[in-house]
Amino acid sequence: MKVAVVTHFYPPESGAGALRVRSMVDAFAAAGHDVTVVTTYPSFPRGRFAEGPRPMIGVEESGRIRIVRLSSILIPKIPGGRLLHWLSAALSSSLYLLTTRERFDVVVMSSPPITLSLPALVGAARHRARLIVDVRDVFPDIGVAMGVWKKDSFVVRALDKLVRRLYRRANLVVVVTPHGASQIANRGVDRDRIFLARNAYERDPVVANGIPHGNGFTAVYAGNLGLTTDVDVLVDAAALVAKDGITIEIIGDGAQRSRLRERVEDEKVENLQIRGSFPRQEALAMVAGADVSVIPLRKGLMESVPTKLYDSFSVGCPVVIVAEGEAIEEGTSLGALCTPAGDAGALAAILRQLSLLDKSALRKMGDEGKSRLRKRADRSDIMSELVGRIAALC
Repeated sequence: MKVAVVTHFYPPESGAGALRVRSMVDAFAAAGHDVTVVTTYPSFPRGRFAEGPRPMIGVEESGRIRIVRLSSILIPKIPGGRLLHWLSAALSSSLYLLTTRERFDVVVMSSPPITLSLPALVGAARHRARLIVDVRDVFPDIGVAMGVWKKDSFVVRALDKLVRRLYRRANLVVVVTPHGASQIANRGVDRDRIFLARNAYERDPVVANGIPHGNGFTAVYAGNLGLTTDVDVLVDAAALVAKDGITIEIIGDGAQRSRLRERVEDEKVENLQIRGSFPRQEALAMVAGADVSVIPLRKGLMESVPTKLYDSFSVGCPVVIVAEGEAIEEGTSLGALCTPAGDAGALAAILRQLSLLDKSALRKMGDEGKSRLRKRADRSDIMSELVGRIAALC
């Protein structure tokens, strides 16, 4: 097959979405298919392009994989800047798929952002291709759950019409959780057109040794500081354990970093440290060297299971999940400790309890989670199964 994968996020970006798409692309190539990744220039999670030239169309090739990077408009720190970036990237991708001489048998769209619905529909129509919609967050449901949009607002009604059209056209809709599958099915999509490809761990993360964090007990959050992450519960919990010899470190960047820093400075929460972004391997080594990994999600996100859970256990670090819904179910099955979403007091209590354990007991908890994780299918296996299902459609 000749496959076009339309995505906003792709390595060298290190976010969960980029890594998931790369695993899918690698699985297509390993199965003998030619893949063209249609994307923009890296900007995630800092919200700005890296230094260096950015031609209108930049092409990188490696074996059966070709990466086409297209220009888009990104103006940091202006109102509506992210939406402008998403829309301009979607327009560039649409124009490319309309004008390219190469013909594709399959068009794969990976969402979010939902604006990629435009190039997905355009590309599938132009090439008379099978359309595969990879859904990590179900729109507009995710925006309603986070309180960004009101349930009966114009935006929600318009997005619902858009996604219903997208799902009607799709030959296969790929989801990451059973709850997501139910949300899609409730929009009239037959269950036999829905494929569950759960989030999973990356095989053999390259982490030789954990990076130590100094004296005392260190809890780490490592990941994107996006809107689904409850950074406030981390600040509140840090303030509650300030006199217990407990430090919370935040490794990552994103939309909430500035507000997070303002809170920490204004409230003088000295035992919460914002470390910034690091390359993936180094960030994993920092998680491996921590006493515990904390994963906080906002209230209302019932269907989200963050890949940070798998990353943390893959390097043998114990996990505390502050969430609800499927994240709690999955975390519990792997041996994570769980507290209700938004409950800083409960998080502080668990951190105090863990800080009283010796290092060997903490490491045993992490190793047990790692052992459970290794008994699951890894991301490469899951993506290989998905590619087989897509090939069967053609």
